[in-house]
Amino acid sequence: MQSLGLKRLAPKIAKHPRRIAFLLLAITVLSTVLLVAKTKFTGDITENLRNNSETYRSFQLLEKQFHPFSRDESLLIRSADLSKPETYQKFQDFLLDLQFASQVQAAFSIFSLPDIPNVAQGEGMVVYKPEPSNPAFFLTTTNQLHRPAKERLTTLRQSIPLADKMLSEDLTATIVMLMLSPAEPDQPIGLTPKNQDEIRSLAAPYSDAFTISFIGIPEIQRTIRTTLNKDQKTLTIASTLLCILIAWSIFRSWRGALICSVPPIIGVIWYLGFLAIFGIPIDFLTSVVPTMVIVIAFADGVHLYMSIQRKRTEDHNTASAISYGIATTGPACFLASLTTALAFVGIGLGGAETMHRLSVTGAVGIMLAFLSVLFVLPTLAHFLLDQDKEAKALAPRILNKPGRPAVWLASRHRGAVLIFSAILSGFLIAIHIALPASFRVTDYLSEDVPIRQNEIFVEQKMGGSGQLYAILADPDGKSGLSQSDREDFTAILTSLNKQLTKPIQAEPIVQMMRYLDGTALPKDNIMLSRFISHNGLSYLIPIPLGTMLAAEQISSYTDGLLAQLEADGLSGKVKLAGLSLLTAKETPKLISDLRTGLISAVLIVILSIMIIMRSVRVGLAFMLPNLIPILTVEAYFWVIDKPLSMTAVIALTIAFGIAVDNSIHLLNQYRLAQSTHQDILPNDAMAHAIWAITPAFLATTLLLVAGLSMTQLSGLPSVVLFGQLVITALFVALLADLYILPSFLLALERKSK
Repeated sequence: MQSLGLKRLAPKIAKHPRRIAFLLLAITVLSTVLLVAKTKFTGDITENLRNNSETYRSFQLLEKQFHPFSRDESLLIRSADLSKPETYQKFQDFLLDLQFASQVQAAFSIFSLPDIPNVAQGEGMVVYKPEPSNPAFFLTTTNQLHRPAKERLTTLRQSIPLADKMLSEDLTATIVMLMLSPAEPDQPIGLTPKNQDEIRSLAAPYSDAFTISFIGIPEIQRTIRTTLNKDQKTLTIASTLLCILIAWSIFRSWRGALICSVPPIIGVIWYLGFLAIFGIPIDFLTSVVPTMVIVIAFADGVHLYMSIQRKRTEDHNTASAISYGIATTGPACFLASLTTALAFVGIGLGGAETMHRLSVTGAVGIMLAFLSVLFVLPTLAHFLLDQDKEAKALAPRILNKPGRPAVWLASRHRGAVLIFSAILSGFLIAIHIALPASFRVTDYLSEDVPIRQNEIFVEQKMGGSGQLYAILADPDGKSGLSQSDREDFTAILTSLNKQLTKPIQAEPIVQMMRYLDGTALPKDNIMLSRFISHNGLSYLIPIPLGTMLAAEQISSYTDGLLAQLEADGLSGKVKLAGLSLLTAKETPKLISDLRTGLISAVLIVILSIMIIMRSVRVGLAFMLPNLIPILTVEAYFWVIDKPLSMTAVIALTIAFGIAVDNSIHLLNQYRLAQSTHQDILPNDAMAHAIWAITPAFLATTLLLVAGLSMTQLSGLPSVVLFGQLVITALFVALLADLYILPSFLLALERKSK
C-alpha cells in the first residue's frame, strides 16, 4: 500500500510532540467553547423533507396562501365535565389569558367557531343575522347565552361544522390551536420551553377545573429533540467511559485505554465545533455523524496503537515506534477514512436536499476523526508510553483465537467460502429489492411518554391531531361563492365523505364557507385564513387524521380520497396538503434516496479502492464482504416482517463504514507481509495478516459494542433500535472481514499470479 505522504510526515509528528500538543489543545478548547455556546438541535421535519415534489409544492401552497399550520401548537384540555358552569367559565377565562401569552397571536377554540344561523337554529326560526363587519361566534350569540352550558356544547357539536373534531362527545376534552407569531431570525420555530412554562403558569389557577397538555406534531418533534439532546449529553459520556474501562481491561494498561479513547472524544468535539462555526443544526440525520466519528476513530486508533506497541516490543524507542506506526498503519487509516467520507458523498447523490447536508457534514466529520487519530494518538503515546517501561504491547492471547479458523478457511476451503458468499449475497440482495420502506413519527416515542398517550386519546375521541387539509379552488375563478360554486363544493364533499373515516356534513360546511366569505374581515385575518385563502379564490376543509398512523396508511387513505373524486368525475378539483401528508409521502422517498445513495457510496468506494490500490481485482474482492453487513441489517427487518425504517438506513451507513475500515486494515497487513518478505507465498502472507489483525478487530468490536450498548438506555425507541442494528452490523462485519474477505483476496491474487 502506498504511503500517501505519511512516510515523510511520520518523523515530524514523532519529533515535535509538544508543539503539536499545544496546537491540539488550542483547537479543542476553541471547539468546546463554540459547541457549548452555539450547538443547535432541530426536530423540524419539514426542513428535512424540502424538495420539488408535488406534495411539497402543495404543502407550500397551503402554508403561503392560507396559514402556516405547521407552526401551530395544539393544547389538549381535559376535564371531568367541561359543561359544568364553573369549569365552562374558567375555560373561557383561560382562553382570554392565552391572548397575552408570549408568542401567541391567537387561540382558535370551540369559542372561535362561527354562528351559522340557518344551519344552527334550523329553517323557520327567528335567527340572529350578524353584521358582516362583526361576525358572531356560536357559543356567545344571544340565542345561546340563555341556555345551560351542556345544551350549548351539545348543540355546537351537532350543528356547527368541525365542532365534533374539536370537542369530544362526552364533553370531557377539547382542543385549542395556538397561532404563533413568526419566529425571530436564528430562533427555533414553535414554542420554547420558556413559552410553554408561561402557558402552564396561566393554566395553573384553573387546575381544579381542567388540565392542559401540549399535543400535535410540534410537540412530538420537541419531545424527540429534547430526548435527543439529553442522549447526546448523557449517553455519549456514559458510553465513552465504558469504552475506556473495556479498553483498560483489554490492553491491561490505563495508558493504552486513554491513548485509544481520547482521539474519538476529540474528534467529536472538533466535529461539533465545526457545526457550531457554520451554524449547522443537529437533526435526526446528522445526529449519526458523531457515532460514525467515534466508530472510525476508535477502530483506526486501536490499529495504530497496536502497530506502535508491536514495534516497541522490538525497539524500545517510542519516537521511532510512533514514526513506524504512522508510516505503516497511517495510510490504511487514511484510506479507510477517505473511503468512508466518499461513502457519505455518495449518499448525498440520492437527491434530497437534507441528504446533501448529511453528505457534507458526514465527510467532514470522518476526516476530522482521521486527523484526531493521526495527531492526538501519537502525541498521547509520546507522553504516556515513555513511562511504560514494559511496553505492554498486545491484547490478551484469547483475542487471537478467532484467527485460527480464519486462516484454515482461507488456505484450505477457499472455494467453499466463495460459493457460500455468492449464495448468501444473492439471497440478501433479493431481500434488499423486495423490502419496502415506511415511517411512523410515533415510532420515535416510547410507549409511556405522555405525548404518545395523549395522541392515542385524541385520535379515539376527536379523530386525531394530525394535519391534513383539502384545498378547494373556487370553481368559477371569481371571489365569492355563487350558487354554482356551492353546488360544486357540495358534490366534492359528498364524494370525499364516501372515503372519510369521519364524514363531514356537506351542507353545513358549505354554508360556513359562504358565511365566512361574506364577512368584511380582511382576507389575511388570522382566523379567516384557516378557511379562506388570502386571495379569496381557494377554500380549506380540515380533515381529521391521527398521528399514530404509518406513512403507508396515510398515503393509502389520501390516495383513496383522490381516487374517489376521480371516480365521481371530480378529478383535479381538490388538492390534499398538510404536514402529516408531507411526512407520509416524502419520508419513504427519503429512505429510498438514502438506500440509493448508499448503493452509490458502495460503488464510489469500490472504484476509489481500485484507483488508489491500482488494482481492479482488489476492488472486486472488497465488494461482497462489504455488502454483506449492509444486507444483513436489511434482512433483519425482513425476518421480523417489518418495513425498513429511517433508523435502519442510518445504521446501514455505519455498517458499511465499519466493514470498509476493517477490510482496508486487513489488506494493509497483507501488503506489508508481502513487501517485508519478498518470497512469501500468498497463503502465508494472508495468515500473517490475519494473525496480526485479529486482536485489533476483536478489540475494536468489543469496545464499540460496549459503547453502543448504552443506547439501550435511551428514551427514544429509534435510538435503542439503532444501537441493536449497529451492534449486529459490527459482528457481521467482523465475520465477513475475517472469514470471507481473505478468501476473495487470495482467489483474485492467485488469478493475478
